[in-house]
Amino acid sequence: MQTPSIASIGYSLACLALLTLSAQANAALSEFSGRGVFHFASTSGCASAASPQRNDHDCNRIALDVADARASVDLSTHAIVIGADADHDSKTVVGDVLLHGSGIAADGQRVPLSLQVLLRRSGQVWKSDTYVHAPVRGQFTEVILDPYQISVREGDGERVLLTAEQARDALAQPSLAARLARYFVVVRPSDKQNPSADDITIGLGIGRVSKSVMRARFTSAQPSTTELAALLEHGTWNLELQALSGQIPLWVVQRQLFVFGLEHSPLLKEVRQRGLNKRDSLELGAVNGQGYLRYNGREERFAKANAAGAAFMRDSFIGLILAWHRHSQSTP
Repeated sequence: MQTPSIASIGYSLACLALLTLSAQANAALSEFSGRGVFHFASTSGCASAASPQRNDHDCNRIALDVADARASVDLSTHAIVIGADADHDSKTVVGDVLLHGSGIAADGQRVPLSLQVLLRRSGQVWKSDTYVHAPVRGQFTEVILDPYQISVREGDGERVLLTAEQARDALAQPSLAARLARYFVVVRPSDKQNPSADDITIGLGIGRVSKSVMRARFTSAQPSTTELAALLEHGTWNLELQALSGQIPLWVVQRQLFVFGLEHSPLLKEVRQRGLNKRDSLELGAVNGQGYLRYNGREERFAKANAAGAAFMRDSFIGLILAWHRHSQSTP
């Protein structure tokens, strides 16, 4: 039997090292394609409403709205690249990126924050709108956010839309992002005498004009000290969204149904087609963990109510505010 030489042993070790590095690189790179909602790890924390059925770290999100969309996330280099065909009109949303983080508010509390970058493509032109989701107003310091750079594919190359520094600056000063966004939101308590209640009114604006468009309420039979994740999973709760205007853009309604897993409900077929009329009421909830979906008084069983509720309370700006109100009530 021939004894391996030192050179052959060294060659084998080198090959093994290369294979190991290749495996690590592949593990750090995630690729997504087609219409769907995809999650990946956050090292900067997640809002407390994260579903207990999902890894608590997997809360960063990429939603791809069109079948030809594709995305890659490199966890090691913190690079996100989005691509899509060039035959969409300027109103078509290709997808979005949602990154979770946190910051110190004016009162000294660390609060959950998230950054949403909405992407459209018309011909060769990409357009983006940046939104900051924050449970309280003002500016934030000591911002923690995974340092991702967001780029889009253009021809054979890539173009950077948002650097990690720009993303962090947007979280620190939400008013700057609001001035640059196509649409902006205004949130106020529905009851001015009880501003901490889980009941808020949302205004949607273009330019300097805003109009109240929705009321959102979260109620529960459990004590306010019950952890939100456990409540959504096993408890009795209700999330109600009521349209205060018939002018909520159809694409906004359709997209919310898509990203929160409600678009295939037979009960909401009419909503998907025409949007929400004034005074329409959409409710999501559960009784002792048994989920339901309700629209204008009509109800159907909905087994995924806990997952949809957790995603809404964590990933939407409305849910983030409601979740923070509940957290504030349970904190001495």
